[in-house]
Amino acid sequence: MKHTEKSRAARADVIQRYWDALMSGDLVTFRELLAPDAVIHYPGQNHMSGDYTTNDDIVELYRQLTEFVQQGTFVGRVLDITTGDVYTSVVIEYDIKTPLRVLHGRAIGLFILDDDLRIKEYWLHEWNQNMINWVFRSSRWLGWIPKLFSRGKKA
Repeated sequence: MKHTEKSRAARADVIQRYWDALMSGDLVTFRELLAPDAVIHYPGQNHMSGDYTTNDDIVELYRQLTEFVQQGTFVGRVLDITTGDVYTSVVIEYDIKTPLRVLHGRAIGLFILDDDLRIKEYWLHEWNQNMINWVFRSSRWLGWIPKLFSRGKKA
C-alpha cells in the first residue's frame, strides 16, 4: 500500500510520541500506542532480551527502561524518523552513564504500525549490542542501578 505524505507524517508523529513517552516515563500514553496484539523484540543476550507478546509484559519492560531514563543513567535523542510503505524507523543516539565512564551509542528501531496507527511490531537494533549486553549484565551483577532489573530472563 502506498502512503500519502499526510499518512507518513502521522506515522512519524506516532514514533515521536512513543519516544517522548519513553523519555518522560509516561506509560499511560505508551500503552495507548500499542496495538492489542503488539509484539516487541528486545535484542541481546541479557536478562531483558526476548520477545514480549502481551501489552502487560511490554509495559513492564518499558517501566523498567523508563526507570533507567529517570535515574539519569540513559539520556537519548532522536536523530531521524523515516517512513516507507511498510516500515517506520527511528535512529537514536544516546549516552549511558555508568560508574566507570559514559558510553555513547546509537540504535535503530524498526516499527510496523497497524491501520489505527498503533505499534503492532517493533525490533530494536543496537549498533553495539555487546556494549548493551555488558551494561545490563554489569548493572545487575554489580548493583550500580539498584532494583532496576529485578525481572528474570524472558524467553
